[in-house]
Amino acid sequence: MKTLIVTEKPSVAKDIAAVLGRFERKDGYLENREHIISWAFGHLVELADPSVYNPAFKKWQLATLPILPDSFQLVEIAGSVKQLRILKRLLHLPEVSQVVNGCDAGREGESIFRRIYRYSECRKPIKRLWLSETTPAAVKAAFNQLRDGRDYDNLAAAAEARGQADWLVGINGTRAFTLRQGTVLSVGRVQTPTLNLMVVREREIKNFKPSPYWEIWAIFQADQGSYRGKWFRGKEDRLENSEVAQALIRQLTGEGLPVQGRVTSLEQKEVKERPPFLFNLNDLQKEGNRKYGFTAQQILDLAQALYEKHKLLTYPRTDSRHLSKAMLGTLPERLAALKKAPSYAPFVPEPLPELSKRYVDDGKITDHHAIIPTAADPTKASLREAEQKIYDLVARRFLSIFYPEARYAVTEVVTEAGREKFKARGRMELAAGWKILWRDNRNPEKNHDPKGEENEDQSLPPLTREEVVEMTHIESQEKQTKPPKRYTEATLLTAMESAGKLVDNKDMAEVLKQAGGIGTPATRAAIIERLIQVGYIRREKKNLLPTDKGETLIDLAPEQLKSVELTADWEEGLRRMEEGRQEPEEWIKGIKEYTRQLVQFARNQEDAGVAEGKKSLGICPVCRRDVTETPRSYGCTGYKEGCKFAIWKEIAGKKITLKQAEDLLTKGKTGVLKGFKAKSGKPFEAALVIGEGGRVEFAFPDRAQNRSGTNPSMGPAILGPCPVCGKGVVESSKGFGCTGYKEGCKFVIWKEIAQKKIGLTLAKELLTQGRTGMLEGFKSKSGKNFEAVLVLNQGKVEFEFTKR
Repeated sequence: MKTLIVTEKPSVAKDIAAVLGRFERKDGYLENREHIISWAFGHLVELADPSVYNPAFKKWQLATLPILPDSFQLVEIAGSVKQLRILKRLLHLPEVSQVVNGCDAGREGESIFRRIYRYSECRKPIKRLWLSETTPAAVKAAFNQLRDGRDYDNLAAAAEARGQADWLVGINGTRAFTLRQGTVLSVGRVQTPTLNLMVVREREIKNFKPSPYWEIWAIFQADQGSYRGKWFRGKEDRLENSEVAQALIRQLTGEGLPVQGRVTSLEQKEVKERPPFLFNLNDLQKEGNRKYGFTAQQILDLAQALYEKHKLLTYPRTDSRHLSKAMLGTLPERLAALKKAPSYAPFVPEPLPELSKRYVDDGKITDHHAIIPTAADPTKASLREAEQKIYDLVARRFLSIFYPEARYAVTEVVTEAGREKFKARGRMELAAGWKILWRDNRNPEKNHDPKGEENEDQSLPPLTREEVVEMTHIESQEKQTKPPKRYTEATLLTAMESAGKLVDNKDMAEVLKQAGGIGTPATRAAIIERLIQVGYIRREKKNLLPTDKGETLIDLAPEQLKSVELTADWEEGLRRMEEGRQEPEEWIKGIKEYTRQLVQFARNQEDAGVAEGKKSLGICPVCRRDVTETPRSYGCTGYKEGCKFAIWKEIAGKKITLKQAEDLLTKGKTGVLKGFKAKSGKPFEAALVIGEGGRVEFAFPDRAQNRSGTNPSMGPAILGPCPVCGKGVVESSKGFGCTGYKEGCKFVIWKEIAQKKIGLTLAKELLTQGRTGMLEGFKSKSGKNFEAVLVLNQGKVEFEFTKR
């Protein structure tokens, strides 16, 4: 009997196979005497669209809302059919006695596997492979500790309930508001309260009226140097009237400068700054955004690559900042790996100090521990600059926990002159402690003030109490009160994580605190990107700003939908579900009732005139009518007259934004876009162009020019992505070959196969569909004619014959 292992991605399957050893490559899986390893490409099945339950639901109508399925159906995701059928066949093989869920260790990975398992109607026992890192040692250890899949039934139930709830609110809410207001208005359980945070902040900024105020600063000369002091009286250190400030200065300097003063108070204390906590994903995203300007999604992708591809980091989608006691034995090998890198070697501690509960606490660990380096040698990895920056953040943060506190001597001085008091503060480093790790770094850690206030610390000369000093200069400085700062991705992530502080109800605030705020570390980046894609917010340098459309939605949405209390209530239910204290069916019943109320709220609204002057994105290249946004595409307004032109909002797994659609319509092409995925699951980048008959096609950049630093230009027309490496396939003199041939890719469709000419149309069909129709005109080596279908199999063009 054999064990079937299902992983979330082919790369993880490859890592596992390398550890278990001696596998033979098959079509969509690997096999040896004891194991079969196959893979998904992320989600292969999804909750069905409304039209699957009833064809009448395909048309958006208020009368058909709410749509509340009695039981949710799963359907194949476009492009996943082949691999899904392979998995289904493998799951039902008689020789397979048990199945190992090797998908990512977390709620989403559990959902990916369980949906495939359920869709395939499999009933075989499940074991769970729980990986926090993909190094050979970690894979071996995890296989020696396989867990019973039933231990994760509650986690799977919560994941599925969350997905169903998002479907109910998202599908019904979006349709209801869109139909009532006459323009696409997307709503969601987490995205709407997140949008509300930004709208509220933007309106605070717009309504803010700056008020002038004045501060009075003086310079005092002591025996061993000078220092600056700021006027204060009691708790006040600013004046709201310029005349009062000038009068006070005249009072102090009536007989001219210098004015005698004395030091009436001198307090010195030592301040200690402990090393920060280890990174969870949210903190890593905040730090990466603050230091380097990376988006949350970019940081997640970089961390995922460092975990999955380079094996340098542990699992990134974690909300924990701590290590387990069981991990302490692995620390020496991790530090030994860092010691091989010249930039980290001087900071690896010897001997290894004992870590406190601040960093090692089993009670603070959820599914995974904090993000830390693995035992893989970083000097052997070929990292891009951006990957190196993220790895460096994690490596230095990890090293810092072995260092003592940074210590500072803080001195606070009060100087009295002319019956008025002035305060001065000095700060001197006594010991760098953990901060020495950033002394040689090009982007040193800054002690940025979270309140954004000016730093009034200075280097003070030696002073004694009652020392006589002289005021040699005094002036008033006009300043203005400042509005709240706009959200950056870093501060928005903080707001999402600490959303409980925005709730008055103490119980709900505690629920949100326990849940880690709104969204999860794994989903917050996608929520921000989703808000941008639907046109509710936009980026302006590092800042995030709501658009007019986003503000309009918040004005239309019911209070409950845009408040974080709804998410708190949902998270509490899901948490109870994961703990086995909440029946999923009962919880979903409550969501359905809320959905009814939401639809009724939208139905009772007056038309807010949102659709007036609906923006045209450009002219249809087929019929010359306007193109506008629809729920699933940017489509021609002449659809009633039969024009079928549309730019779909998702192409090859990539979301197409409003701006990209506008570029495509006005310029005939977009810039080079990242994030497309070939049917093999491999990512590729390409521009979109409008081709013959208004078809939206791929055009790949000339990579040789890109590498030389010149502007990218469009090369020959791209027929489709290469099934081997994901790059473009173009026509050449003898075949249709991959543009990645210089990097070693050998994929080609020859223009003559078995003496039959293969034209452009057939090549395109083979690349886009994975197969052609039945073709005549082939000749065998013996000279006999035969017919066959051409199919792509593991990057090779093969014949497929009909059974006779």
